[in-house]
Amino acid sequence: MNPYESSISSVADTTYAGRRWPTVLGAVACLYYGASALSLPFANAIWLGEIPLLATVQVPKSFLKSVVHDGLLCVVHALGLSSGSASPDYSATHGWAMLVMVAAPALLIVFVLGFWSHGQVRTRLVAAVLLLATLDALVTFWFDSSYSLELYNASYF
Repeated sequence: MNPYESSISSVADTTYAGRRWPTVLGAVACLYYGASALSLPFANAIWLGEIPLLATVQVPKSFLKSVVHDGLLCVVHALGLSSGSASPDYSATHGWAMLVMVAAPALLIVFVLGFWSHGQVRTRLVAAVLLLATLDALVTFWFDSSYSLELYNASYF
């Protein structure tokens, strides 16, 4: 094999890898949303000392909610809509922060898949991500409203 053919093969391999990352992103998102939705109802079942093991899957969502919630609280104060006390402001923005927490990552992933991937694989991945993200959002809102284990009230800052 001559060196010219080797360089063409190398370019073709990197082009394939460049086209493959949206598929990997979609598959990882589907795995995360599926694991999150399936483990959340049992989050309070298995503990290792003070740590609910199945709840550790929720840490990325909890962190994102904390960031969004802090931002919403800043907006409430900046607009003069604050009640003057932290607790009512926190309660008033909790639902909005939860909505952004579950919707924003899924919509960002769908945008990336729609923009960078093509064909039937894109359609299937977008549908799978939307389906699993919706299932996870429904389970998350149900869990937040019906369980005493407060996974989404942490403040990381």
